[in-house]
Parts: sequence; structure tokens; C-alpha cells
Amino acid sequence: MRKRLLSLALALALCLGLTVPAAAAGATFKEIMSADTYDSFCDWAGYTINGFHEGVTWRGQGGHGYGTFDTEGNIIIPPHSYSINASTPTDFSEGVAWARKDNRWYAVDITGKELFALDEELSIDNINGNSDFHEGLAKVIGNWETREYGFIDKTGKMVIPIGYSNYGSGDNYGGKPFHDGLALVYDSANAYYGYMDKTGKMVIPYQYADARSFKDGVARVKLGDRWTVIDTTGKDLLPQAYSLYNSSDEGYISSEVIAVKGPNGYGFANKAGQIVSEGYKLVEPFSNGMAIVGKDGKGTSIVYGYVNEAGVLVVPCQYSGGNRAEADFIDGYAVIHDYKDNVHVYNIIDKTGKVTGSIDGYIRNLGNGCFWIGSSESGRARDGFIDCTGREIVSPKYKTIKEFSGGVAAVENFDGKWGFVDTTGAEIVPCKLKWVEYTNEPGIFVVNNYNDDGRPSVIKSSGWTEPAVSGTTPSTPAKPVGPSANPTNSKVLVNGKEVAFDAYTIDGSNYFKLRDLAFVLNGTEKQFEVGWDNASKTITLTSGSAYTANGSEMAKGSGAQSASVSASKLLIDGKEVSLTAYTIGGNNYFKLRDIGQAFDFGIGWDNASKTITIDTSTGYTA
Repeated sequence: MRKRLLSLALALALCLGLTVPAAAAGATFKEIMSADTYDSFCDWAGYTINGFHEGVTWRGQGGHGYGTFDTEGNIIIPPHSYSINASTPTDFSEGVAWARKDNRWYAVDITGKELFALDEELSIDNINGNSDFHEGLAKVIGNWETREYGFIDKTGKMVIPIGYSNYGSGDNYGGKPFHDGLALVYDSANAYYGYMDKTGKMVIPYQYADARSFKDGVARVKLGDRWTVIDTTGKDLLPQAYSLYNSSDEGYISSEVIAVKGPNGYGFANKAGQIVSEGYKLVEPFSNGMAIVGKDGKGTSIVYGYVNEAGVLVVPCQYSGGNRAEADFIDGYAVIHDYKDNVHVYNIIDKTGKVTGSIDGYIRNLGNGCFWIGSSESGRARDGFIDCTGREIVSPKYKTIKEFSGGVAAVENFDGKWGFVDTTGAEIVPCKLKWVEYTNEPGIFVVNNYNDDGRPSVIKSSGWTEPAVSGTTPSTPAKPVGPSANPTNSKVLVNGKEVAFDAYTIDGSNYFKLRDLAFVLNGTEKQFEVGWDNASKTITLTSGSAYTANGSEMAKGSGAQSASVSASKLLIDGKEVSLTAYTIGGNNYFKLRDIGQAFDFGIGWDNASKTITIDTSTGYTA
């Protein structure tokens, strides 16, 4: 049955004129580091490399020392140069790594040049890259007992003196590198987090119970019991009714949107805090620019689809299976399970949502446009693979097929020997290798017995390029959506006089147009001026100043409307204030009680007569 579906898929693709991947030019290998050279770094044959960062990797072993080489196998720092009987060097970041020699830490650049050495009493925090250089500065430790730290630049100058605490729970005990011009810091005396700039000035005060570093202009913070996101000014970007969908995994924040949860289920907000989509029952992290989402299907089932990085639903929620382990996008393709008419079907889809191939048996994404298939017909489990159209490339014959990397995949025969195949199915390295170790650099592997000598060496493939996908994926940010705004039915009395406002009820609270309130309160002791700066999208309110009308005041509303969260900044008497506000019909509406509290005028409610009262002769009471 599986082959019949594959043949049908291929025939359909040809009939419809869809692109069917031609057999790509076979990949090739070259040895970039011989066994002799590899062993010169460390003669323990089973020891592998640390991983490439910025095109360079450290190679060595504790007690023997480390050196570096690049992705072409060129030695940059000779073997045994650093960290003999000492801590492992750090990965390169912004062209610099830390390595230890003669009881001191050295900043070494990517060419092998020593930039400077730390004083012996100073150290680094080499856990999870905490002392990596970011934005020109790196964290150094001055006191390991208290973990007090400061920041140093690439010349060795201490830019921010030692004195900040490293304790806490956020981002692995705080003291993370700079991102977006700010670094997370911790107040150990009061157990709060805040952010400082590159001068050491606290620009976002200590106020968060937990927090994470900034990334792409936003940071995850816990404000009270609520996880939200802030911008680099400290502004809470999410409406009060919304919080982060997942606070621990940064994969839930794309370059454009943030996964949130709110009164209408799960959804996405853009980085202005506007809700662009919601109503989902499930949201998964972004992978390869796409995220799985789920909505209610028939009965109690959930049906799955995908949004792109703008929060646009690209693949409609129509599939019955969205297991992340199977369904994440890898190299432009995903496998999504469907169950219809008592048949399990696994569909291969591209980022436009087009089904490029289908099969009625389990498949798994191996990357590089290839997908695992298996068979036990011979009485023994065997592995093969198909391409993105469902065309069988290698029938199940191997004991193991690993993921593709750089256009090749390691395969194991039933004698326990390893080789490599390319995406055309050609076995370009026969199964003779004792073992294969993948690196984090696509197409680079450490292998044993490549030259039939029983020794490890490093090989590199000619690579793989992700094919262009026909059609276009919607990339325009989704139009923000928000709660319904219904006209307020309540009567409003201002200092005892009834006034007809264009006001709305949103989520049980009354929202009034700022200019209407300023217009009505003008001449009272609680008057305020309203200003607007278009360049910075900032509303300014000045207490005690007479209001200047612009002719838009007290206009009659037009019934129920859709509200979107206002992206404008608000300054009251020159100080930025975060209040929940909505844009309705191009105007900004604020919660009446928030404005009453800000300008200290009385707000009352008479339930019997359904009347709101505004009294400028009294102060605000909650």
C-alpha cells in the first residue's frame, strides 16, 4: 500500500506540473584533518572535538592541553597551548575566547593572538557562556565566594567594576552578558532582578521576581505572579489580561511575535503588544521559522496547523496529529500526521502548506529533504529513506540511518560498521568505519578508519543547499485582533451633570477617549492637556494644564467595534506610565479608573441606576 501511495504522489506531482526534485549531484568527501594531525592534539583516539563556533573549534583533553583548528582543518592555535591541567577553554564569541595558562585566564582572538591576561585574582564564569563577549563586553568574577562580578572590554579595561551579585534563579544565577545594550543583574538583598546599561547604570529598576536576558528587543520577566515581556525601556508589552504562554523556552518568541495565553485561549502578540491571533488550544515553539498550533476539532480532538514567524496561519488547522517530535519543520519540510477514513496518513508539507508527498506508514524527518522509512518484512527492522515527494530513494536495508547533515547521512550495516550515503542514495563511503561522530557544523564528522588504518580523522562533505520553495509564504504581519468593544450603556454624570460620552465596555471595564475626558474636565481643578508626538508615537498628558481642543471631541460612536491594544507610549507629567489602552477607530481609549487614579478625581458607580459618576472635587479611591 505504501508504494502505491508513493507512486500516486509522484504521478500527481508530474501531472500538475509541480517540482519534483531531480537527483542532486552526488555529494563528495574530503579529509580535512589526517589521523596524525588529529592525534597531535590528543592521542586518546576516542576523544572528540568540542564543537565549532564562529568557524573554529578547540581540540584537546584535560591534562594535555588544547589548541584550535577551523572548518577546513587549518591549525590556528597549536596543540597543547592552553588549559593544561586546567579548565576547558570557552567557545569563541565575537571573535574572542577565554583559555587558561600559567594560572591566569587569557582572552584569545580567533587568529590565535593573545589580547590580554586577567589578573590572577580574577576569573571567569565558564558555565553556559556566561563570560562570553557580547556587544564588546564580558563578565569576569572578582570573588567566587560571593560571585561578585564586573565587565571587561576587549582591551582588558574594566568598564564596569566588580560589585554585582551573581546569585538568583533567572538565566542560571543572573549576571548574563549584554544583549540589546542591557545586562540582567540581581539584587541579592531584596531578591529582585533589573537591568543595567553599559555604563553600569540601572535603567530598569530591580522589580522582577524572575527574569531573562534580552533578545531581539524583548525580555521575559516575572512581574508579581505574572510572566510577561518588556521592551528595553522596561515597558510591559502585553495587555494585563495576557501572559507568556511559556516562560522558560525562548523558542516561543520569534523574530516578530510572542506566544501568549489570555481570556480567549492561546495566541500571538507582536512586539508592540498587539494581539495578532488567538483562540488556539495548543502552541509549540518555533522551529525553522514555523510553529505548530492546534484548535478544537470534532469531539474532543485537536486539529493542527502552522503559523509563520509573523503569527500568520500558513497551514490551516486540519491535521489530526501534531506531535512536535515528528512535526517540526527541518530544512524547509515537516511531517504531519492525519487520520481519515480509518487510515493513518503521513504528509510531507513545505512552508506554504503544500503537501509534496504522502505515505500510509510512519516516516520521520531526517533533514536535507529526506525522510526515514522502515520495514520489518524480512523479520528484522531495516531502515531506508524517501525524498520530499515520497519517492523511495533507498529501500529499507540498513540497520541504522542517522540524520542528514551537509547532504550526507551516516548509515550502519548489520556488522556494526558505518558508512555514508548522500541524498541520491549513493553510498559514497562504504560501511567500513568503526564509529562516526557528528559535529555541530553541517557536513563535518570525526570518523574512525576512513583510511583503513583504525585511526580517527576529520572529514567534510561538499555540502547541501536548501531548495527554493515554489509559491509564496505569507509574511505580512497579521492584522492585530483584540476583544470586542461594546458601547457603554451606563449613564455618566460629571460633577452632577449628565454627559453623553463615546465610551466602550471591554472585558467588563469602561474605556473612555482621552480627548473626551480632557475636554469635559477642562476648567476644573483636575484638568489636563493631551499631546501627541507622531515621530515617537507618544501620548503626553500634563496635569493642571488647560486642554486644547482639536475638533474631534465628543463625536458619536458607531456601535460595537473591534479593539486593538494601543502601541503608543504614554507620558504623564514627563514620566512614562504603563496603562492598559485600546485603539478603537483610530482613537486611544483608556480605562476610566486608571485615568481617575492618575489625575486623582473621584469615580463612582450606582448599581441601581447603572450610573457612572465623575467628581473632580474629591480624590480617587479604589
